[in-house]
Amino acid sequence: MNGLGHGQVWWADLDKIRPVVILTRARIAPHLHRVLVAPVTSTVRGISTEIPLGVSEGVQAGSVANLDNLQLVPVTTLLSEAGRVSPLRWGEFCSAMAAVMAC
Repeated sequence: MNGLGHGQVWWADLDKIRPVVILTRARIAPHLHRVLVAPVTSTVRGISTEIPLGVSEGVQAGSVANLDNLQLVPVTTLLSEAGRVSPLRWGEFCSAMAAVMAC
């Protein structure tokens, strides 16, 4: 897949069809068979490892990217691009990853 990389929101065929945020960096993603993703869910727990997302990112309002449930998925499960996380919002993902790893 050309142009695949971090910050993109894709529809993926996982346990069901759901949006995911690509975390694998853009430079390497096109060369891999699997990419690291954060699933997007409407189950909000209000913790530091959840990033609120909505219509501007191409998903349902009130959704969150859950960084506690990262998954390595085959690129063949990615169906279509839904949107993109803005560079400003991407900083929230970096902070949440530090919380995930207890840095």
